[in-house]
Amino acid sequence: MKNEEFWLVEIGVGMGPVALGMEYDRLLQVLRVHHIDTDNLLLDTNGKLSIPQMNSQLIFLHAEPRILCQIVVNDDRIRFGGLPVIGKRVHEILGMFKASRKETLWSIDGTTDGISNGDSHASQSVESATASRELLASGTLWITSLGLGMTLRNGLIETVHLCDPADSPSDGVGSWTKEQQRLSEVREMPMGSGATHSETKLDQTKFRKSIVRSIMFMALYVSLGLVIVWGIRLQRNWDAVPDVPAVVFAVDPPPPVFFPDKITVMFIDASGGERRETLDHTQFLTTPHVGDEVKLKLLPETPEIVLGPVGYRNVGFNTAFPYGMGLLAIGSVLQLVVLGTKAARRRKSAF
Repeated sequence: MKNEEFWLVEIGVGMGPVALGMEYDRLLQVLRVHHIDTDNLLLDTNGKLSIPQMNSQLIFLHAEPRILCQIVVNDDRIRFGGLPVIGKRVHEILGMFKASRKETLWSIDGTTDGISNGDSHASQSVESATASRELLASGTLWITSLGLGMTLRNGLIETVHLCDPADSPSDGVGSWTKEQQRLSEVREMPMGSGATHSETKLDQTKFRKSIVRSIMFMALYVSLGLVIVWGIRLQRNWDAVPDVPAVVFAVDPPPPVFFPDKITVMFIDASGGERRETLDHTQFLTTPHVGDEVKLKLLPETPEIVLGPVGYRNVGFNTAFPYGMGLLAIGSVLQLVVLGTKAARRRKSAF
C-alpha cells in the first residue's frame, strides 16, 4: 500500500491496478497481490464493496458477470498525475483538467444513477449564492467528459468518484458557475444546508482558538524581546557609571585559607562617608587579599547594590537571563500543548 503507483488515477481507466470493467473475482486477486486483506470483504446487495484498508468503495453492476463500474475513494493518498487531490479546492482540479462549464454537472449523492429535479428550473437554481454555498458545502461535481466526480466538504474535495465517461450522470442540478468559481477561489466558507450549524460553530471555535494561540505566542515573543532590551539597557547603565576605588578590609575565612568566600571592602561613597560592604568572592576575577585595591561600581539610583568587576561586567545578562529562560519554558509548554491538541484531533478524525 506504500506503492505510489497504486494510487495514481488514469482518467476513464481506473486507479493503479484497480481498473474499471474488471470482474469481481479478478479484482479480488489484484487486491491480494497488493497485500490487501480480502477475507472479510463482502459485496452488499447494492453491488458495493467497501475496503477499509483503502478508505474506498468499489461499485459493481448488478447483472452477471459482476463488472466494476465505479471507484469511490476518500483516501488522501490518491493522486492525479502525482499531485494530491483530497483536501484541494475543486476549482484547482477543474483548472488542472481545463474543464469547461458545459462539461460539469452537480449531483447531490455522488451516484451515477441519475438525479431527480434535473429540469431547467433546477439547473438555474444553482446561480444563487445560497445554492452555490450549499453545493460547495456537500455537493458532488462531475466532469462528465472524464467520468470524474468530486464530493465536497465545506469547499474541499473529500471523496473522488471514477467511472467510464459514458456512465457519468446525465441529470443533475446544474453546472459549475462563475459564482461558485469565485467562492472557491476566495476560500469563502460554505454556509448553506450542507454545513450544519454545529459544524459552522465548531469551525468558528477553532478559528477563535487559533487567534487566541497567536495572541499568546505574540505576547510571549514581545515579552522576550522586552527582557532582552531591558538587559541591554541595564548593562549600559552600569557601564556608564565611573569606577569607585576601594580597599580590601577583611576576608572570611581569614588566612591561611587561600580562597576566602566573602570579601569585605571599604570605600568612600557619594556623600563622602566611609562605607563597608561584604561581597561574594565570585564578584572578583582573582581572589583579592587584605590591603589590595579593587574597583567597584554602584548606580546612583540604587546605591545599596554594590558590584565587583565580574558582577558589573555581566549584570545585564545575569539579571535578564532567568526571566528569558522562564519565558522560553512557557513557550515550550504552550508549543507542546498545541502540538498535543493537534495530534489528538488528527487521531480523532482519522478513519
